[in-house]
Amino acid sequence: MEKKWSAYQEEAKQKFIDARGAWKWSAMWDTILELDPSIVASYARYSSVPDKRNYLDIRMRKFICIAIDSVTGCLNANGLKNHMKHALQLGIDVKEILEVLEITCMVGVTSHEMSVPLLVDELQHRGISIAARELTDSQKALKKDYMEKHNGYWSEEKENILKLDPEYFETFAEFEEGPWNNGPLSPKEKELIYIAVHAAPVTLHPEQIRYHISRALDYEASINEIMDVLHIVSTLGIHAVTMGVPILKEAIREVEAEKQ
Repeated sequence: MEKKWSAYQEEAKQKFIDARGAWKWSAMWDTILELDPSIVASYARYSSVPDKRNYLDIRMRKFICIAIDSVTGCLNANGLKNHMKHALQLGIDVKEILEVLEITCMVGVTSHEMSVPLLVDELQHRGISIAARELTDSQKALKKDYMEKHNGYWSEEKENILKLDPEYFETFAEFEEGPWNNGPLSPKEKELIYIAVHAAPVTLHPEQIRYHISRALDYEASINEIMDVLHIVSTLGIHAVTMGVPILKEAIREVEAEKQ
């Protein structure tokens, strides 16, 4: 039996469909519309700004949505499948979607880049100086090779990671080359995806964001394109509603059943 909505709910639903497209509507949104139609309409307007401005084409917007829904810490399976289906319906190649996922999984590098400085600092307090350690010949070769492949980029964090765990440094450096060497996306597209991955509310890695913004600008990304990446990423917060409201409705149902 089809759900009967109030005039206000119907209006909110239509605003959503006009702004986001019917492909985005689902039973989940029916639940949200039932409990709070106002957020349906306001989210539609807020989240559709990049679509209307079109600084990023729809292909790139799909890549950003796939990346942030698949990033570790989010892993929104329903949203991810929805965006993947839409991407395929738009004719986006499977290899392009796969490369987005491969780029997204590189977020693991931040476990070392954010934690090793804390380890180095704590060792310094205990009289152990990592700065005093000299690189071995093999470590120097790894550093030289990395800098040649990254336009001279190097950092104190990478220096300390290399000193403390050269095996990790070597194997991850090889691992992260995969999308760059084999994938179909352009360098600018890759950098915009990296920005999205590191700017997501579940990650928020400032130094990685800065690094990839710099590289995106080097590849002639516009300010508007980068701003729209951040706009799309900011919509990730809606998962509190899209994942929480159906659970809330289920909890309401169970509490009401207990009263009978």
